Amino acid sequence: MKKTGFAATKSILNRITPAIEAKFAQANQDNAEMVVDLAKVLIPEATGTNRALIRNLPGADGSQLIDFGPKAKVIEGRSGPRPFVNPALAATKNKRAARNRKAIRDAIKAVK
Repeated sequence: MKKTGFAATKSILNRITPAIEAKFAQANQDNAEMVVDLAKVLIPEATGTNRALIRNLPGADGSQLIDFGPKAKVIEGRSGPRPFVNPALAATKNKRAARNRKAIRDAIKAVK
């Protein structure tokens, strides 16, 4: 009897190897670097001080923490907008989703 639904998905996930996890980690890192690069371009700062503070920090489990620096919440006045954080996330949303889908598709092909 062929497995379907949850049983099939669980079976595939149980066959994920470290090489596949490395592909997911690489896709995660590439996505984070893309957001950081765009945020550095969009930050409205004449000096490079705050631009240099935008970075991504890799986690031990393949995750990425994007640190937008001290100006991420408010850059102008007491309640200003986030003129480089939200646009960077929005502009890269489709590309990040496509990269994640490709990593998942490659993982499924590798375990079948």
